[in-house]
Amino acid sequence: MKRLLLPVLFFLLITTAFSQGIIQGKIQDSQSKEMSFANVLLWNKPDSAMVKGVVSDESGSYIFTEIPKGEYYVEVHILGYAKTHSPVFSFLGTEKNNLATIILVQEDQNLEEVTVNATRPFFELEQGKMVVNVANSISAAGLSVIDVLDRSPGVMVNRQSNSLSLLGKNGVVILMNGHRFRMPIEAAYQMLAGLNSSDVEKIEIITVPPANYDADGDAGFINIVMKKDNAMIGTNGILTIGQGYGSGYNGNMSFSLNHQGPKFSWFGILSSTYVDQVALWEAFRGNNNGFEDIAIDTYTDRFSSRKSINYQAGFDYKLSTRTIFSGLVSGYNNRWDMTAPNITNSNYSISPDTLFRMTTEEVNKWSHIMGNINLQHTFKNGQVLSTNVDYLTYKNSNPSWYTIMNYNESDDLISSEEFRITKDTPIELWVADLNHSMKIGKSIAVESGVRATFSQFTNTVVFEEKLESEWLIDPKFTNDGLLNEDILAAFSTAKIEFDKKTTLNGGLRYENTKTNLTTVLGEKIVDRHYGDFFPTAFLSRKINADNLVQVSYGRRITRPTFNEMAPFVFFSDPFTFFAGNENILPTYTNTLKTDYSYKSMIFFVQYSTDKNVIASFQPTLDEETNTVFLRTENLDQRKTLAMMVAFPLQITSWWESQNNFTANYQRVNSELNGEVFEVDQKGIQVVLTNTFNLPKKYTIELMGNYNSPTINGYFNWLSRGFVNLGIQKDFEKSGVLRISCNDIFETSQLRWQSFEGADLEITGRFKFEKRVFMATYTYKFGNSKIKGTRNRKVGSQEEQRRVTN
Repeated sequence: MKRLLLPVLFFLLITTAFSQGIIQGKIQDSQSKEMSFANVLLWNKPDSAMVKGVVSDESGSYIFTEIPKGEYYVEVHILGYAKTHSPVFSFLGTEKNNLATIILVQEDQNLEEVTVNATRPFFELEQGKMVVNVANSISAAGLSVIDVLDRSPGVMVNRQSNSLSLLGKNGVVILMNGHRFRMPIEAAYQMLAGLNSSDVEKIEIITVPPANYDADGDAGFINIVMKKDNAMIGTNGILTIGQGYGSGYNGNMSFSLNHQGPKFSWFGILSSTYVDQVALWEAFRGNNNGFEDIAIDTYTDRFSSRKSINYQAGFDYKLSTRTIFSGLVSGYNNRWDMTAPNITNSNYSISPDTLFRMTTEEVNKWSHIMGNINLQHTFKNGQVLSTNVDYLTYKNSNPSWYTIMNYNESDDLISSEEFRITKDTPIELWVADLNHSMKIGKSIAVESGVRATFSQFTNTVVFEEKLESEWLIDPKFTNDGLLNEDILAAFSTAKIEFDKKTTLNGGLRYENTKTNLTTVLGEKIVDRHYGDFFPTAFLSRKINADNLVQVSYGRRITRPTFNEMAPFVFFSDPFTFFAGNENILPTYTNTLKTDYSYKSMIFFVQYSTDKNVIASFQPTLDEETNTVFLRTENLDQRKTLAMMVAFPLQITSWWESQNNFTANYQRVNSELNGEVFEVDQKGIQVVLTNTFNLPKKYTIELMGNYNSPTINGYFNWLSRGFVNLGIQKDFEKSGVLRISCNDIFETSQLRWQSFEGADLEITGRFKFEKRVFMATYTYKFGNSKIKGTRNRKVGSQEEQRRVTN
């Protein structure tokens, strides 16, 4: 590893000395006031062609880099001032040319403010990603970000495991504003479940991420871009309040403040959510234990409530015109409480039948704090050097209590038992990175960096059984685990613009991983040390104004989440346990993708192969006790072919339809419970959104979503779908009111079924909510023209996916 890191660091130091011609200057008005955010254009005198364009910073300064020899002049535009030119000047192409200050003069005419309203298409294709413009969706108002993801193309939300999948694959990485959350997917799920969708501008789906991102995540990245305002200096805020009812009360609130100053800027976001739900759980299991056939039916209503608070605050301070120091603090508190009365019927072909009544009480509490400091410097030649240091801490407390009453065929009480389980998992991470970017000539951009991630968690599980009045520890399910994991990485990417229509972006990443899981007493459970290269390549060709073609390739890795590796056990019914698996191996994925867009139509084909696929809820049968353990297992191999087409239809001047169709074919080869199985599955997803723009600022949105069955190892997730309706009234300066009904026909539920011919037959369904009615009001106040917070990369956000709850 040292041999690799030293050349990369040497490259970073050498490239900072690379320098070409620079033209710079300042802009002021007639009162000597520095003019920020002016459009500054550099023109070539001989052919009157524009060479480059920049925007002046808060001090009124501008800079052009990588300028060749020639004759030029500078032109300045800003609203309310007359267009102004500098004198023509000669430039040798190697020196630094400081131009005289350009003085702007106000125009005599008074210009009224002009507001232009434009609606972006619901789906757009950009280089290497599909964009879902969430802000255009009315029926999404008042929902959580998880609910919005549930309706996004190719995305499936699993509310039982608190996880996400993309195009039928589970290795999803969550980013926000381009920065990765370094947490398990369960913890990221909890954060997104408490985050109001009214704060989201768009969602970017990236199935082949470039090399400057971590190589983790076989399915790809989902980037959530938060809303922001654009313009000048001042303070503004947004208040959103939502109230609704499904199977219980739904309420949320989001409040944000944003201040932009000449040198010091800050922002803060606070959101809270409270949801009462009544979920339905039904499950069936059939098998033969070598003596007789057994059929077990389970039914329960799960009464639950979720209380969550998300917060974020940060600042940017300009130490100079080229150096920015930033800080960020974010976190959340999430508590989920559940009470579930459970009825389990056990039917035996020979033995007497029995009935169990089990009451489960569970509390799942997550808290998280992340602190980040960032320093970024832009050199005079345009190179950028930035560094991040992050510290993250998570605390998860997940106690549960069980009372089990056993009855015979005559409904007489045979026995009763009481159990309780405590599970505490604190997690700590340190992340540090150094990144450098530069341009070589006009057509090559290079970015390189190094990163170190140090993770640690302890996992304490205590299983106790009540005998008479005393609680006794059961050593079979009681354990302690201590995990230490270090990941050292280095990468380099190059983007080459061959011409205005053709771009190649290639990169190589190396990651060295050391994972050590032991008991508290020091007994080794897992000891792995491995290093791998992860190449990526993107080729984009713009054929003409209407046609764009892209081809991409990437190799990735999906490491198991901390909670998947942590030993634990929970009861679903007296014969079914959820458990951890410390022996899970990482998944390796190779992906090849082709994208094509014609005007507003988008089409792609993607093929991927996965080795050691991480699959959740795989059943393992203990024939002696007739107990099934549902745990995460590795599947040997998976191949996936996916295709998607999306296009809008302007049916009338007031009626627009956005149509999205995704198809995939999967084949899985593996072995479980002594069975070697090879299964394949054809699937589709359809998302249809109809928008009706009516008079007096009324808008109606009707959306339908359908997902066909998908493979999850030993069993399939069966088809599911829903229809949503939303109505919006824009009161302009008074705010926006949205009313929505989600899952009108109450068809949204998770259903599963083992593959045909399996020795262990499992089926079931989990309906997590009834139809939900929501009313949401959004009000903006303060200076509506101030620019949003600076988007910058927080070093640790690529690790946060692995913290789950």
